[in-house]
Amino acid sequence: MHYKISREIVIKTENAAKPESQSSSYLKALILSLPTVDSSFDCGCGKLRYRDVILETTNTLAIVDSEIQLSRQQSLKGQKISIRDKERRSNRVTVHNDDEFKKLKQRFDRGYCINVLSVIPFYVKRKEVVEVIRSKLKRNGSCLFVVQYRNSDFSRMQSMPNARPFRDGFLIDSMRGFSFYGLIKPERLQSLVEEAGFLVHHVHLNEGSVYLCAIRK
Repeated sequence: MHYKISREIVIKTENAAKPESQSSSYLKALILSLPTVDSSFDCGCGKLRYRDVILETTNTLAIVDSEIQLSRQQSLKGQKISIRDKERRSNRVTVHNDDEFKKLKQRFDRGYCINVLSVIPFYVKRKEVVEVIRSKLKRNGSCLFVVQYRNSDFSRMQSMPNARPFRDGFLIDSMRGFSFYGLIKPERLQSLVEEAGFLVHHVHLNEGSVYLCAIRK
């Protein structure tokens, strides 16, 4: 998604997507500990960092992101290909841009929102994302939200000459355009998901990240 800060500054969230090589072993183990369900979605799938591990705990998976992230040619598992082309022949994975996902009539057992909210610079937009996630879950369906609340790399990046503070994070100006990196405190994340109508099931912290499981009431 793109978020306009000013006439000169437009945040391009696709710039913040990390490759599978930078996935979290802790998060992978956490996902694998979950019971298998029939249907799941990954809201803000990025470069498919957690696609394979999520598929081990679900029969079907809907991957969701902006159209530019889904359609652009990029390096995925060493192959230059778009996400849409990569998943075209899959009988377990479906691909949806944000608007397509909102229009889906299907409801899911489980959702994932992994390091997505922290690249959105506006609180109201974060809340909109969480509300859409809730609307796509079955009653008593769950979603795992993951954000960072501290990060040593962020401290280093903040000191760079092309960085500037903005709201609860900072902007980075690079050759690809502007990116936003936010740090969301645990209590702020819990408040956000509760405002969107979720019941918080549990929250735990590990090495600067918040892992929050919420239930659709």
